[in-house]
Amino acid sequence: MKKLLLFAPALLAACAPAYTGPKPGPNEIIVEATSPSPMPNTLGDEQSAGVTGFVVISVLLLKNQADELGLPAGYSNFSFPNGAESMQRLSAQDRPMHVKVDWQASRPPTQNTVNVQWESRPIGGKLLSVTIKASSTDTAVNTRTVEDRLIAKFVTQNGIRLLASGR
Repeated sequence: MKKLLLFAPALLAACAPAYTGPKPGPNEIIVEATSPSPMPNTLGDEQSAGVTGFVVISVLLLKNQADELGLPAGYSNFSFPNGAESMQRLSAQDRPMHVKVDWQASRPPTQNTVNVQWESRPIGGKLLSVTIKASSTDTAVNTRTVEDRLIAKFVTQNGIRLLASGR
């Protein structure tokens, strides 16, 4: 019985659907996104994946402290630098939600900024392509660390499962 319990996770992983598409590009991950909401899903899988991806990363960026995301002391939390214009919907209203969002954290005394561009694009069914790119005017900021921490936090959220990574 103990042996069966030890092999159960491996068996479940083997039964999970595998991603068989092209290898993700640099700074891109492929995830399966399902709504963790208990409400009935009236959207199709692809539309639900797009909405879930956008909502999850928005909440993560707005609720996590700057130091949790790899920023040096003194930086503000991420916010939308241009208000509503910081989010561009790249798909038509009646299509699954393909968005590009810009966030920014700043360090007031130095006027240095860290910018994150996040793009999530449904690629069929529950699959979502997510691309993240961080840049900074501050050489003390390791943008790779910021990207890695955002990805790590994103893929551990309910409803998000990492399938492939170009990192």
